[in-house]
This record gives sequence, C-alpha cells and structure tokens, in this order.
Amino acid sequence: MKFLKNTFAFVIPLTAMLISFIIYLFSSNILENYKIKIANDYSIVVITNTPLIKEEITELAGINVEKIITLEKKSIIDNIKSDLSSSSINLLKKKLPHFYKINLETFPTTSQLQTIKDKLYANKNVRKVEIFSKNHNSVYLLMLLLSQISFILFSIITIFAIIMISKQIRIWFYEHHEKITILKLHGASILYSSSTILKYAIISSFISFFIVSAMFIYLVDNIGVLLPNDLENIVQVTLSLNESLSKIFLLSFGISILTIIGVLLKYKIKYD
Repeated sequence: MKFLKNTFAFVIPLTAMLISFIIYLFSSNILENYKIKIANDYSIVVITNTPLIKEEITELAGINVEKIITLEKKSIIDNIKSDLSSSSINLLKKKLPHFYKINLETFPTTSQLQTIKDKLYANKNVRKVEIFSKNHNSVYLLMLLLSQISFILFSIITIFAIIMISKQIRIWFYEHHEKITILKLHGASILYSSSTILKYAIISSFISFFIVSAMFIYLVDNIGVLLPNDLENIVQVTLSLNESLSKIFLLSFGISILTIIGVLLKYKIKYD
C-alpha cells in the first residue's frame, strides 16, 4: 500500500505535466500547418501604373516572395466587355493599370502585413495594394493565442510538478534519515542509500510515459475530439510519432531524475 502511495505521488504530477506537454505539441503543430496552408492559399494583389519589375521584389517584411503572377488584362476586360462599346474597350486597354498577385512563402503576421503595405506603397508606381487578410488573421490569431496559452500552461504545470516531486523526495529523506545515516556510517554512498526513491521515480516515469503515450497515439488519429467542428476541417496534424514519443520519454525521465539529483545534492551538502 505504501509502495502504491509513494509511486502515485510521482505519477500524478508527472502525468499532468506530460498531458500539458502533448497539448502544447498539438497546438504548435496545428499552428505551423495552418500557416503553411494559408500561405499557399493567400496572396497580395498589387495594382501598378506601369509594369512591375518582378526581380526587384524578392522579399517583403523578411518573408521570401515565392512568386509574382501577372494578372492578364484580357481576362478582366472579358468580364465586362459585354456592356462596353468597341471604342470603350480600346480605351480601357490603354488606360487599365497592371495587376499582379504576390505569393509569399509563409503567412505574414498583422505587423508584417502593415510593413509589406508600407514598402509596396513606397514605390510611386504602385497605385493600390489589397491584402485580404481579415478572415485568415482572425483564425490565425486564435490559434496563436491557444498555442501560447498551452505553452504557459505547460510551463506552470511543470514548475508545480517539480515542486511536488521534490517535496515528496524530501519527505522520503526525512522519514528515512536514520536509515541513510547508518548506511553512510558503513561506507554507503548517498546514491546507494537513496536507491528506493530512485526506484519509485523510474517506475513512476514509466507509468506516466505509457499513460500519456497511449493518449497521444489515440489523439494523433482522432484530433477531432479536441476541436470544434468548424476547426476540424481546416486544421491538420503532422506530428512524427517516434520523435514526439521520444520527447515525452525524455521529459518524463528527465524531470524525475534531475529533480532527485537536485534534492540529493542539497541533502549531501546539508548533512555531510
């Protein structure tokens, strides 16, 4: 019974920390995938008085320009020529400005969009810039906020997990202080004397790892259970299973072992 109590004293904070970590993994991955998706769909329309020298625009606000497409005047005129006379069409061909569509490698933030507009308008040849960003921005900012909240949550829970684990270790050392003292008098190292608490930590790390890994594997294929229906159709998860499980494993054991080592060093300094 005592073994289970001591083990679960490690398992609960570790599991809570790892769950918050996988939430952060999902939210950051969804955000990155959404940025790529909207970058492929998103473009900036530029209207100029004279032909644009495409080679001069290689980056905007620190984002590489993927391509600049010339929008043909003919297609624009074809849409309205049924209501115009021949002379009006000829005049329109001469007076109609030049239209271009700029595709970027990644979706810009709100501040970057403003920088892009300012840079394009600095060119006196540019008549109008349309960024069409409102719909994309609202969803992107929502996902960015969720990603930041999940990271803050993970950080806070990690701090509390470390505090709870270190407190449990100190309680164990207090309860077994006499036994440890006797072992040290017989030449045992502090590491050997604390082998029991190390066993608790390793077993607890394995239990937490398996619990959270099972949850993670399930959610990778069923991410819809965490998302509202409106978002389920526009987000995508592309997490590497092996890489993510390795991170979960290292975090589970790393936090436990490093916390124990920290308390051991403090104990050694205090009583040696």
